[in-house]
Amino acid sequence: MHSKFWLFFRHVNSKYYFDYLAVFFIALILFGWLQAGPTLAEPDSFYHAKMAVIMSEGKVLQQFPWLQETNLPEQYVNHHFLYHALLVPFVNMFDPLVGVKVATVLFASLLVLSIYWLFKKFEVKYPLVFVLILLTISPWLFRASLVKAPAISFIFLLCAFYCLAHQHWLRLFLLSFAAVWLYGSWPVILVMTITYLIVYWLLEKYRQEESIWHKLKNIFQLNKKVPWRGLLYVVGGLTAGLVINPYFPQNLKFYYQQIIDIALFNYQHVISVGSEWYPYDIYKLIADAPLIMSLLVVSVLLFILTVKKQSIYSWTWGLLAVAFFILTLKSRRQVEFFTPLTVIFAGFTFNDYFRKLSRLHLQLLLNVAWQAIFGLALILVGLIFIFKIPGDLNRAKSYLDNGKPLTYYQQASAWLTANSPKQAVVFNANWSDFPALFYHNSHNYYLTGLDPTFMYQLNPVKYQQYVDITLGKVQQNLKKIIQDDFKADYVLFDHEHWLLEKQLKYSGDFIKVYEDSEAKIYQVRSAPVLLPSSSGD
Repeated sequence: MHSKFWLFFRHVNSKYYFDYLAVFFIALILFGWLQAGPTLAEPDSFYHAKMAVIMSEGKVLQQFPWLQETNLPEQYVNHHFLYHALLVPFVNMFDPLVGVKVATVLFASLLVLSIYWLFKKFEVKYPLVFVLILLTISPWLFRASLVKAPAISFIFLLCAFYCLAHQHWLRLFLLSFAAVWLYGSWPVILVMTITYLIVYWLLEKYRQEESIWHKLKNIFQLNKKVPWRGLLYVVGGLTAGLVINPYFPQNLKFYYQQIIDIALFNYQHVISVGSEWYPYDIYKLIADAPLIMSLLVVSVLLFILTVKKQSIYSWTWGLLAVAFFILTLKSRRQVEFFTPLTVIFAGFTFNDYFRKLSRLHLQLLLNVAWQAIFGLALILVGLIFIFKIPGDLNRAKSYLDNGKPLTYYQQASAWLTANSPKQAVVFNANWSDFPALFYHNSHNYYLTGLDPTFMYQLNPVKYQQYVDITLGKVQQNLKKIIQDDFKADYVLFDHEHWLLEKQLKYSGDFIKVYEDSEAKIYQVRSAPVLLPSSSGD
């Protein structure tokens, strides 16, 4: 009776995909709960919402004059072009800031569904187990819940892998092309392709029934079985995406800056970059994500012990997982790729092991004593992690809820819009405040934002001068520097910049024209004098 019911369920499920719907709705509920709050955990969320609004108006920005002291006014590249296009329906249907949150829930849920789809397509055993593990990793849940493009980018990576493995060349070309327009992480597709093909080539050489001498002798000979055409289509698609692009050719220099200067090396030892670019201490990573770290260690050990049984797929995902683990130790934001890569690696590694169990292993597993020992160990470990999961989920929720309110700098921005000339430059003391200011007020221009590297690379001396002013280290000629050198008539800062405010008051050349619970605005006295608003002093 039980077997008949199971067969019936499997038949119905194969026809209506109930398991796919279940995975999607589990992810949707979880990410919906995480996003259920009037905050945005990452300042760039405001920027993405504003760019989607601008795009919904039919505009494609070729210049970006809102950041006057960076190289972006003349060399702007929207490397999130397709991502912003995908956000357009959501900012049209909802309030833009609510819309990007709704989109983020959907994109993250689709990523989880895509991983499950990949497991099913490659007949990985127990796919739901691995997907549920992914949905308990606090650092990844936090990163996946940010208004950013990596979730969609990872879906592209999964689809590219599927097309490469099944030799769907046209689809692979189109995916590679679109990946360039989507987001700046497109090189990962190229890295995955090269890894897959090299592994394929080496395994084909190794598994040939020849002597070691012949294997060494023939190792540099191309094998016709290896789908080398895949590399051609990926490179062709990526190249086409770079060239057939509204930002060509300045996008080439921009991507070098983004990938090499910011992502791989960055200037964290010279300037204060975003917190996501700083290293993830390995002990903190273990404390924050013990389950994924345990899964990585166990999968690597199982892979090594059963290396002859492992497929090209486990080799490829394993190398990518280890590579992004190393990158995560260098820049904590890479946990958004490291975590799903590890889950996929584990899925393929365990699947290869289960598929090719030797008779001896089967006898050991069927042995009552070994079953008892293994079962107790599994239960013990499982209970430890199960009791820890609610705390991990609540921690991710807490991080997201402690972000910036949707109305962040809205009142100060409204004051500037109503009381300052159009395109008047505002000296924003925090580069990370720019996205919220830009969203609520594109009437004014600002000095720096998005990443301090853009300002530093344009003029390192001026960047240091800017930093010294914001820290309250500059006393002499403050008015001249701000008004003449930086071309700004207004200075905006939060309540933590009390040393800066002290210098502004001391100079006597600035007047406070606005203050609320979030921000203060000072105006240069020689500029047209504005009376303080009702909320000012």
